Amino acid sequence: MITFDEIKEQPKEFERVSEKYATLSKEVVDFLRKADPSEIDFVGCGTSYSLAMGLSFQVNRLSDGRISSHYFSGSEVALGLRKLGEDAVIVGLSRSGESTETIQALERAKNDYGLKTVGITCEPGSKLTKVADVSSVLDFINEKSVVMTKSFTSMAFLFSAVIRDIFKPNVLESYLRNIPKIGNSVLENSERLFKEVDFSKYDHFAFLGYDEYLASAMEGVIKVTETSLSDVNAFQTLEYRHGPKSKVGEKSLICILASDLVHSEEEKMAQEIKSLGGTVVNVSSKKMNVSHNLFTPYNVGDFGDWFLRVIPAQIIGIEVAKVKGLNPDSPKNLTRVVKL
Repeated sequence: MITFDEIKEQPKEFERVSEKYATLSKEVVDFLRKADPSEIDFVGCGTSYSLAMGLSFQVNRLSDGRISSHYFSGSEVALGLRKLGEDAVIVGLSRSGESTETIQALERAKNDYGLKTVGITCEPGSKLTKVADVSSVLDFINEKSVVMTKSFTSMAFLFSAVIRDIFKPNVLESYLRNIPKIGNSVLENSERLFKEVDFSKYDHFAFLGYDEYLASAMEGVIKVTETSLSDVNAFQTLEYRHGPKSKVGEKSLICILASDLVHSEEEKMAQEIKSLGGTVVNVSSKKMNVSHNLFTPYNVGDFGDWFLRVIPAQIIGIEVAKVKGLNPDSPKNLTRVVKL
């Protein structure tokens, strides 16, 4: 199964991103420092929209208010639905570098607003690299599957490191060194845990979290939907009690991507879900009194592991697909690249 093989390759790809970081990042980091923008905004479609969301939260968190950041879908910018900042840098995100709406968004940002642009992709020579002022290309990420897995996490790791390079350079070295190790632990813990879960019991899934972890939850929805055609939702954790919990029952599997900042309150939500008959998976660095604890060994408080929290969702999608007799390598109605 190509998709599952690529999920398991992620820690190795993180090592390559770390090893190649100086080369991959130099032009982009130099460009951003010279531009000295008032904001860094991100644009992407589908999985890359979740990527844009998580990276935007990281900029706002790590810049300590020095600059702001927003995230947009490609269509929002391409159709002129959002006003862009006068001194913004727009970062376009696309695995293929060929997503039509993302290309159109960068073209509009440049031509209509006169803004500087950056491209992050896995395909050298793609349209994105030609439209953007500067680009970083992870050309060693050779993802064959339709569903994005290692390309998402690798691009997320690269630009999360770039953000630290610009705003928190004192933590960059340890971040680059530790993420591959942490990623390997999350992958191993996920595989071990989900071998014990009977996925035939569940027909409703949800991912809950805040800030960057909400971006992870949104990507969890995409992954489980694409691979297993399941009923999946994402919400801010405590928002789940304001209506969405009406769907919870014995066939519900709810993953809480808990934050160290509000862990105790999120555990209360977990207990509420348990009382309604749902099964809870706590994905965090701290234990909860729930059905399953999936340990993620990263708790420095800057949400730097946000993209690693997607790995459990990737595996859940594969396991549910197996139960349903579906092939994740051939997701229904989808193509590898969306061109219009």
